[in-house]
Amino acid sequence: MAEHVYLASKSPRRLELLTSLGLKVTVAAGNAHTRGYFEGDEEVRPGEHPEDYVRRTAETKWREGWMRVTVMPGFEKGVPLIAADTTVSLGETIYGKPKDAEEAKAFLRALSGVAHDVRTAVVVGTGPEDMTSVVQRSLVHFRELTEDEIAAYVATGEPFDKAGGYGIQGLAGIFVSRIEGSFTGIMGLPVAETATLLARLGVRVL
Repeated sequence: MAEHVYLASKSPRRLELLTSLGLKVTVAAGNAHTRGYFEGDEEVRPGEHPEDYVRRTAETKWREGWMRVTVMPGFEKGVPLIAADTTVSLGETIYGKPKDAEEAKAFLRALSGVAHDVRTAVVVGTGPEDMTSVVQRSLVHFRELTEDEIAAYVATGEPFDKAGGYGIQGLAGIFVSRIEGSFTGIMGLPVAETATLLARLGVRVL
């Protein structure tokens, strides 16, 4: 029988990655009219380092998810809840989800031809008292992008729900010359680190 986990995320990529591990995943669904659901605290505090920011935001999403999952019909006590957040940064400048097409283009211009950090924080716990987290950091190298490529990519609509304004598993994969780190971490959920956190709670993938 597949191990059961709850997921505090609307991300289809995170759901797909967890399902690929053979886990039974229940999304801690909220009310569709609830503004900001699973958006977390995405305002960057003055002087906040990207690693501190991404961990704090993931923990906020976990707490939001916990409040919802515990009132879901059929809630199973002892089943781990997973939350995650991903951020892209150059130095200590954080690039979140672009607000509009012009900001998406600006992000891609900034990332063009340089290596940037992608951090994903994962938070796992069966309750607030045993919540644990890890931050996985990868380095992504972009080739030089042309203005036409940037405009065409933004026109696809793909950048708008993704940190840094791109998704490595989508069309933006053609921008990447190489990576150092975790491909699944860059996608939004580092599966090796997630499996390690789950194993500490007795949930084993293998």
